[in-house]
Parts: sequence; C-alpha cells; structure tokens
Amino acid sequence: MKKIHVVAHTHWDREWYFSDNEAFIQFSYHMDEVIYALENNELDYYYLDGQLSILDDYLKIYPEKETKIKELVEANKLFIGPWYTQMDEFVVAGESVVKNLQIGINMSKRLGGHTSLGYLPDSFGQGKDMPKIYNGFGITDAVFWRGMPNEVTKSREFYWTAEDGSKVLTINIRNGYYAGVTLVEGDLYQKKAMLDLVAEDSTTEVVTLPVGGDQRAVDRDLKAIIQEVNEQFGTEYKIEESNYPHIFNLLKEQATDLPTVQGEFMSGSVSKIHRSIYSSRYDLKKLNDTIENRLIFQLEPLMLMADDLGIPFKRELLDYIWTLLLKNHAHDSIGGCNTDKTNEMILARYKEADQLSYSTIDYLVRKISESIKGIQENDLILFNTLPYTRTDPYVVEVSTKHATIKLFDENNHELASQILSTEKVYAGEVRRSESDYDEAKYYYIHKVSFTKETPPLAYTIITVKELSESNDSAKPSVPASTLIENETYKITFSDGQFSILAKKQGETYDNCLYVEESGDEGDTYDYSPAYHDKVHQLAFDTNDVSVQTGLFLSTMTLNGNWTLPKDLQARKSEELNATINYTLSLSLSKKSKRIDMKIKINNQAMDHRMRLVVNTPVKNNVSYADTLFGIVERQNQDPHIQDWRKLGWKEEPTEIYPMIHYANIHDSAASWTILSKGIKEYQVIDDQIYMTLFRGVGFLGRPELLRRPGDASGNQYRYIPTPDSQLLGELEMALSLIISADFNPVKIQKEYQTYSVTSPYYQVQTLNRFTNPIQYFQSNKVDHLNELKEYVDLNNSNLVFSALELSRDGQWVNLRLYNPSLEKSVTNEKIILATECNVRFVDLNGDLIESVGKLKEVSLGIVKPGEIKTVSIER
Repeated sequence: MKKIHVVAHTHWDREWYFSDNEAFIQFSYHMDEVIYALENNELDYYYLDGQLSILDDYLKIYPEKETKIKELVEANKLFIGPWYTQMDEFVVAGESVVKNLQIGINMSKRLGGHTSLGYLPDSFGQGKDMPKIYNGFGITDAVFWRGMPNEVTKSREFYWTAEDGSKVLTINIRNGYYAGVTLVEGDLYQKKAMLDLVAEDSTTEVVTLPVGGDQRAVDRDLKAIIQEVNEQFGTEYKIEESNYPHIFNLLKEQATDLPTVQGEFMSGSVSKIHRSIYSSRYDLKKLNDTIENRLIFQLEPLMLMADDLGIPFKRELLDYIWTLLLKNHAHDSIGGCNTDKTNEMILARYKEADQLSYSTIDYLVRKISESIKGIQENDLILFNTLPYTRTDPYVVEVSTKHATIKLFDENNHELASQILSTEKVYAGEVRRSESDYDEAKYYYIHKVSFTKETPPLAYTIITVKELSESNDSAKPSVPASTLIENETYKITFSDGQFSILAKKQGETYDNCLYVEESGDEGDTYDYSPAYHDKVHQLAFDTNDVSVQTGLFLSTMTLNGNWTLPKDLQARKSEELNATINYTLSLSLSKKSKRIDMKIKINNQAMDHRMRLVVNTPVKNNVSYADTLFGIVERQNQDPHIQDWRKLGWKEEPTEIYPMIHYANIHDSAASWTILSKGIKEYQVIDDQIYMTLFRGVGFLGRPELLRRPGDASGNQYRYIPTPDSQLLGELEMALSLIISADFNPVKIQKEYQTYSVTSPYYQVQTLNRFTNPIQYFQSNKVDHLNELKEYVDLNNSNLVFSALELSRDGQWVNLRLYNPSLEKSVTNEKIILATECNVRFVDLNGDLIESVGKLKEVSLGIVKPGEIKTVSIER
C-alpha cells in the first residue's frame, strides 16, 4: 500500500498579472488564517512557499506577529525558507542565487530557523549547478516541478548530481505544485484518478502530494477530506498530513535503488517551460545585469576596501539593495511575463537599487580620495575593485580650467593619452541668454583614454596638469578609410558588410555581422513566429560612417535605418511602413582581445523580434554558455524538433537557450564567443550565432501559438494587453565578440568581468560640482585613513573569481572561486596572500568547513570540474 503524504502549502507569486501591493493585501489576511489554522489544529503543518520575502513584507506592517510565527516555526508546524524569493535559475548571476539563500537563511534565524530544502516548484526549468549550490548551504534535499523530461527518468524520486559530485535527493512533483487541489475540490472519481496518477511513477511507497496553489486560501477542511478519502480508498492508499522534512527522512530510510541524473532540465515535454522568456522585456533584464555586476564586482569589494581604510562597512545598506534586486528575481518578475502595471513597479525597484548602488560607490570613492594624505587639486584617483591587475585602457572624464591637459604618474612621468572629446561648460549662474555669461567662468570637460597599471583591490593616483598652449597631438585622428584595428583585429566596412581579420589566426572573415528581423505572434512568455511571417535579413547598408582612431581606442560608427512592417497586419500584407533608425558602433581598445559593439535602435514596429547574427567558420553540433557556476554544453538541434506535437509536448523544443554572460561555439580550429550586458538568449543555426537583441509583444498571454499549442499562459480566460512590452522607442544593446584559437572559459569570464564593470575614479577639483548627483553635497574628510590592506592577486589563477565578500561578523574576507570545466580538474592551484593570515575554508553561507592555520601560501588542492571553493581570510 502506498502512503500519500499531503503537504499543505501556498505558492505565492509576489507579483504577476497583479502587483505586489495587491498580492500583499491578500497575504496580510492569508497569514492570519495560517496562524489560526495551525494554532487551532485545523492543520498540522503548513509550508510557506520556501521564501522569506513575503514574511519580510508582512512583519514590517505587523511586527507583533513575529513571536507567534517563531513559536510555530520552532514547533515544526510552520515551515519557512530557505529562499528570500522564488527566483529564476537561468538569467540571474550565480552570486545572486547565493545572496538569495544567504539573506533568506539569515532572516529566518530570528524566526526560528529555515527549512533545509531546495524548493523551487515553479521556476521555468532547473539549472545544472543547483545541486552544488544546495550542498554549499548544507541542503541535501530538493523539490521542483518544471523542466524534467520523462525520457531522463520515469521515477519521480531520484538523486540529482552536478559534475563536482554534489548530490541532492530530489522529488519531481507530478502535474505541478497544485495537483492536490483535486483532493479538496474534485468529485470522488477525480480524486481517485489523481491519486492513481501521482502514485504510478513513485518507485517507493512514499508518495508526495502538495495541496495548495497560487495565492490559495488555507484549506481548513483538509483533515475531514483526508478522513473521507481514506474511508473510500483505504485498501489502496493511506493518506496523511505531512511535511517535506518528514517525507525526505522516510525516503532516505526506504529508498535503496533510486536513479541518479545530472544536468539541466528545460524540457517542455510535460510542462510549459517558456524557452524564450529569456528575451521578454530586455530593458528590465539589462538593468538587472548592470546592478548585479556593480554589486558583485564593484560595490562590495569597494566597501571592504573602505572598511580597511576606516570607513565603516554598511551591511544593512548592502543587504537592502540586494533585497530590492532579489524581489525582481522572482521567476515571473525577472521573466518579464507581467502586466505593464507590475513591470512599472519592477522598474521602480531597479531604479532604486541602481541609484543606491552607484551613489554608494560615488560617495566612497570621493570620501577616500579627498581623505588621502597629501592629495592635491587635479589629482585623479583610480580604483581597481577586481582581484587582478587592471591594464586595460581607462576612459574617464576630467574637468579643467584650460582646454589642454596632460597626465602624469606618481613619479611625474608623462602618461600617453588620447583625448576622445572636449566640451566647454559654463560654471556660473545660468541666465536666459548666453551672451550674459562671464567668459572667465567657463571650464572644460575632457573625455580621455590612457593606460595605468592598477594593482588588485587598490587605488593609484595620477595628476592632471593643465596647459595654456594648444596641443594638436591630443586631438583624435579621423581617417578617411572605414577601418579600425589594434594588435588583435582589423575591421573593415564596405558595401554594407563587415570583414574581420583575426591577426593571430591569420584569417579574414567576410560578411560576418547582420541583423535578422521577423514577426513575433507570441506573448510575454514565448516567442512564436507570426502566422503570416516574413524574415528580413538586414545589412548595415549606409553611407553615414565615421571613424575615430587613436592610441588607446578606435571606434567605427554607422548611422542608418531599416524599413519594416509596422505590425502583424502590415506583415501579413507585406507592407513596409515603419522606419527604424539605428546606430552601430564597433570599438577596439589597445591590446584588447574583444570587439566591443553597441547597437542603438529606435524601435517603431510591433510584434517582432530582432537578432544580431554572427557568421562564424565553426563546425560543431553543440554550443556552450556560462551557467550559475560553470558552463553547459547544448545540442544545436533538438532530437524532437520534428515529432514534438506527435508526442504531445506542451511546447516546441526550439533550440533557443539562456545564457548568463556569454555564448560560445568552437571546434578544433577556432572559438567564437559573444559576451553581453543584459542579453540573455541565443540560438545556433549551422555556423551562425543568433543573439536576441529584443522582442516586442502586446499581450501577457496568447492562446494557440505556433510554438505552443493550447491555452494561453498566464491567464487562460482573457487577453491582458501589455503595450509597454512592445518596447517602442530607444533601445541600446551592448555586446562583445572574442575570436580565439581555443575555448578557455576561465579567461572568458575574466574578460567579461573587466568588460562588464569600469573602474571607479575621482578627480579632486571644484570646477564641476555635478560629476554625479551627490557631488554637490558637502562631505567631511576622514581624520586618518588607515593603510589599505593587500589580500590576493589572481592574475595567474586557473579558476574563475566569483565574489569577494565580508563575513557577517566582520572578521573574515571570503574569496569565492570555481572551476568552470565540465571535465578537467584544476590541480596545484595556490593563492598567495600579501601577508601571513589565519585561513579557513567555508561553505556558501560562510559557515566553517575546515581551518587550515596561519598561512601565506594557501593550497586549494584538487578543484574538481564545476567545484566551488570559498577561502576565508582573517582580517
């Protein structure tokens, strides 16, 4: 006889086709009902969706409820955590997932503790790195629903592993986290059919049945219903109230021969997986990327540096910014599959997190700079917040009284520089007529590029000197020919086509960049071709080309327009009645291995998708992309692309894939990698990489898509227009191309980090009080700056740097690294510290694994494929 373990729960989308405010009103009453039901034995147990954010909101309004919630948690009646929010696994950074768990677990401590369960019941697929992330927090059990194909395993209970050997005992929920609602609401025959269904592919006598759903009220009659069903079907099933910790304990006792599976799960065979949600609301995803990179690679390292210097580390501020961002990482929120009203609130949180994060950086670099002993007017302080020596060219803006400048290092040696632009600005009080302005009150803002080696996690000082005479050599060179080059590439533009000479390979690649445009009759969940479609291949056919070359930066800029169908009706009638203006710039920095691209598009068409197409010489049937803490290999053609309808799949397995920061194809001769700032979707067709720049659609959900038959996603009963999701107006995309001889994911991630964040800087001057919004405010100097501590230099590391964070007790600096390889271990890896320090290894939550003593040379031993290691250094 199989025992059915009923888990009473709710799944609480913070926002969706409703706003978080609207959902909160429901939750404020719902939580009262949960407390009442548990206190009065209407329910034995209740699982609160595995996330703390909804409790965080509740307790800010009702702080008096905290004691009662803690009592229920400690009594093992109410189960909370470990997440802060129910996040997406494919388009947020790995460190965002870590922060999500860190903040959720830390918040749960005052509420009686978290449930040690990897619970993501509704995420649109499962990332391959989740087992090692879970194990990094001491979590050995997991529950999910979407993405698992029947052909991998028919057992609903299995061990899910990662390439480093991490393993979690997993329950894959049959028919969704709401399957058990039939037990409450169905007729007797429906209840029996549901019990048969959930029991048929459980290989043990322990069967899990979640009873709950989206924003579902407490089922107060659950005990009576269970008793009734037991009376009816007691010869086949025994049903009882249960909870996940109890279920997993039973599974571990009884399960002796469960299957083991590995990898990511993003199949639409048994549930909708929305394999193109990665490109919905590109504008929001770009903002997310910007803020994530700033928090991980700039703000926390800078706050740590400032704390060493004597400016206190503000943990509460950092956590607050993270919680703003993490609220936007809920799977619907980051997916963009929301109403316009909800997306406006998501955008507002992004703006708040953006302003708080960059303002903190602005404040700290100013505070440090102005407090440096002996600092003088026109000194320029450059900050390196990465654990590598930065040698890439700086691009900074400096303000001076004179029109000509030179730069000098700390030894008063002149630095070669390139003036990119100079703007004359008035510093006096504004008047209606510029003729009233005092000429003596003008100054100049110069955008200048130069190189200055900056040590890891340190700052360096150069001096801006003003000259009264003209300096013609500083003016940018504008050649007549349409080509740019550096030590790595030579790029030529002619007749609407680009040719790239990769100098190290000695190969020239012709016609390697264009844009593809097509109709999109899908919705905010899924791209789907228009019923009457025509695909346009758009060359950069323009004569408006300008080239600026110089010692450190060369840029080619194209301006043009394309004529396209304005909407689906025009596409059907083959009208070209919308003009889309574009600007494309390609830049090469001195010695850079990257071709940096920016594309500005004034989108004036609806229901369409635009993709950048990169022609490559690579011959391979697989592609690669980075994941949360590694890389993944994917088939360029799905084996079921032709027979998915016959098999009854929920959606077409189009080979559209997610990426965190880059996509790659390579063979034995060449490797082509595309980095992006916010673009999260790619596809490889033959030898071409298609990067989805954006797509615009007008409805939350549509039924009967060509790629997704059946009912509409989101809300099946009415159309919900989302005109803002058409993304009309100005859009800007940033990508970068790397052509190399071989694929090295460590070097690519390092390249991405220097690409994704610039080095903060500050010029000591009083001419321009508006270099940033808070520059106008008065600020006191620090009475005495401490010496800046040196920690590590990862210039020669064979691992990927992931994070530098201060422990919550403020006593340790945690350095996180990982091996992205799928197959190769890294051996003999050592970290050389600046001074001898107490060292330990900790898990992802910062909890002790092993103390290794006082060392200057830290051996990491063997770092297995995919393995994450966090080295903790005493301050």
